[in-house]
Parts: sequence; C-alpha cells; structure tokens
Amino acid sequence: MRIPLAVLAVALPACGLAGVPDCSIALDGNDPQRYLCFGGEVRLRYERRGNDDFGTGDGDSDAAYLLQRVALQADLHASAHWRLFAQALSAIQYGDRATASPINQNPIDLQQAFVDYGFGDVAASRGRLTARLGRFGLNLGSGRLVATRAAPNVPYKFDGLQLIASRGREQLQGFLLRPSQESQRQLDGQNDGRSLWGLYATAPTGWPLPATLDLYYLGARDDQRRYVRGEADEQRHSIGARLSGDRDPWRYDWEAVVQVGRFGDQEIRAWTLASDTGYRFRGHPWQPQISLKADYASGDARGTGRRLGSFNPLYFRAAYFNDAALIRPTNIIDLHPSLQLKPTPALTATLAVDLLWRATTRDGIYSPAGDVLLRPATGSSRWIGTSSEASLSGSAGRRWVWTLSYVHLFASDAVRTAGGRDVDFLGGWATFSW
Repeated sequence: MRIPLAVLAVALPACGLAGVPDCSIALDGNDPQRYLCFGGEVRLRYERRGNDDFGTGDGDSDAAYLLQRVALQADLHASAHWRLFAQALSAIQYGDRATASPINQNPIDLQQAFVDYGFGDVAASRGRLTARLGRFGLNLGSGRLVATRAAPNVPYKFDGLQLIASRGREQLQGFLLRPSQESQRQLDGQNDGRSLWGLYATAPTGWPLPATLDLYYLGARDDQRRYVRGEADEQRHSIGARLSGDRDPWRYDWEAVVQVGRFGDQEIRAWTLASDTGYRFRGHPWQPQISLKADYASGDARGTGRRLGSFNPLYFRAAYFNDAALIRPTNIIDLHPSLQLKPTPALTATLAVDLLWRATTRDGIYSPAGDVLLRPATGSSRWIGTSSEASLSGSAGRRWVWTLSYVHLFASDAVRTAGGRDVDFLGGWATFSW
C-alpha cells in the first residue's frame, strides 16, 4: 500500500470584522455582509471487510484499503443578497484499486458549485427566500431518505434548483434536481436517468411535548431500478411525517412514510416506520445514555402480480444501521438497542446490537446500492442475523475528529443456506477541517 502525501493546510487569519466568520477576508470594512471565506477538509479512512456482501460476490469478498479525501472550498458573499460557493474534491483509494468504486476513487472532481440569491431581510426572524442554482449537497431531516452519504469518499451531490423559505425556526424547501453521475477519471456529470423533486416543511409544534414536525413530499424517477422480481423504470412518490425533539432526559425521532407510484407496468404500495428513542441518566459518571432504534421497511410480500411492495429509501445516509453499511433498509425489520458513555467531554464510547429480520420471505436482502445480495429461498425464515457493534469517537479542539469502529454480523441459518456467511468490519477514520 502506498502512503498518501502529507497535506499542508494554511488557514487565513481572521479579518476581525464583527459578524464575519473567522475564516474570512472582509471585502468592505463597513459592510459585514461582504466577505470571502476559504476552508477545507482532509479525511483519512481505513476499512477492513471480511465477507463483504455476505461473501456472495463473484470475486474476493475480503478487502482492506485506505481512503483519502481532500476538499477545498471558497465561499463568496458579494452582498446581503448574493452568494457564490465552490468546492473541489479529490478522492483516492489506496489498496484494492482494481475494484475501487467511483464513489471512492476520483482524483479530481467539482463537488459543489452554486449561486444563491436571497430575497428579503437578512434577519431570519423577518422571513427570507433563497434561490439556489447549481450543484450542491442535500440533507433532509433525519437523512432516512435524502442525505449526503458521508462515509464513502465522494458524498452525494445534485444538480438543479432549490428554493428555501425561512422565518425563525420555520422552513419550507422546494427543489427540482438530478443526482450526479460518479466517474473515476473525469468530472462527474449529470445522471439523466434519475431525478428528484419535492417539498419539505419544518416547524415547531408548540405542543407541551417539545417537538419539531416535518411534513414532506418527495418524487423520484429512476429508469433502471432493480428488485428481486426484475428490473424496470420506476417513478415513486413518498409522503412522510417526522416528529423529533428533546425533553431532558428523553430524546425522540419518529418517522412514517408511505410510497405509491409505478414500477414498469406495476403499481407501488410501500411504507416504512422508523423510530429512535433515547434516555440520558443525568448526574451519573460517564453520562450513560440508552437508546432503541426500531424500523420496519416493507418488502414485496406477493413476489409476483401487479403490485410491488418493496420500500425504496432513495438517497439515504450510508451508515443507516451501523458504520459497516452492510444492507439497505428495504424489506427489513430491526431492533437496535445501544449504550453510549462519555468517559471525558471529548470522548464517546458506544456499544450496540442490531437484530435483523426480513419483512417478508418472498423478498430478498439488498446492498446499500440496491443490488440483490440474497434472493428468497423456499422454506427459509425471516431471520437475517445479529450484529454486534463497538465504536469510540473523539475530538481534539474544533478541527480534529476521529472514530474507531468494529462490527460483526452473525448470519442466520437462512442466510447461510442461501450462500451467505458472517460479515466482519473494522474501520477507523480521522478528519481535519478548517
């Protein structure tokens, strides 16, 4: 394995103007809304995988590699209304280069480049509408359906138009987008076969139980979507609601989504329920917190016929269940208890197990990218297996963060009968940002 070149980052001094970020250069000493800000990130991530994809791939299912990501960005606030942002990214995989995916290997790319124009007052309490045009990342709510995919070297990015209306803690987003098409040796282009559009509203409820309510509609098109029953073009509409909040010592994040649409000449009827509930033990050493995540994502219970029941999580966050990112939340039931401890303010330790079932035995198990890992077998059970997880994460000042993570999935007899095996994951990564 080659060792990546060291990266030297030179941070610009603070300009000293009130209201301007420390990374900035003031463009007008009398106007705090005009400034230029430079920043960036360097991340190294090591992964070692045993029996990746349950060991069902055609080639060697064991892999070990180092991922290097370097991002440099410039953020120009030309006035109280105009903003231009650009970010270049270099993503390199050291080790197993021959099998490297475009989401891990692209030496030079334009990750983001967009222009904002803001209508209305700068003060958020008075209301403001921002129009954004270009290429940018998008993260909606919990990230269960649309997120930035931070674990791989190249995060998700979209090309298109976004409108953001905000007033205080209330926000309404509307967007018409196409995801980028990742390439290994050239700038990523536009994926003409896929598109995403929708409305996403967020507001505090004002209820006695403190909570934020998200209501949304997402439309998605994919001209080549694959499930156990076959491959066809898909147009899917997702209608969802999310309730999240924090009332010490409790925290909660609950979400429900219904999906309709068409898959080829078949109707889509799918749904999911997802919850994340935690309790903090105040006044105890190491500030213990227990949590329980519970998910149900529908599968294709009929297997044939004119109706598809498989839930599609769209552009979900990569590490949905754990850092190993083993499977896709389609045709899944899981219970995920965890214990989190903080030995020091800058150090967090987490222990967890995840119990996994298929929602129906007539549908398969899917990879994060949507490929079918294991097909249904006659007489097999729903039980997939249990993953055991341990992680340790910390920070050093404002700029350094790091994580060590280990996951082992104990495959069920049904998975072994279908040709799968236990899965092992060991990872560690560190990020320096400025």
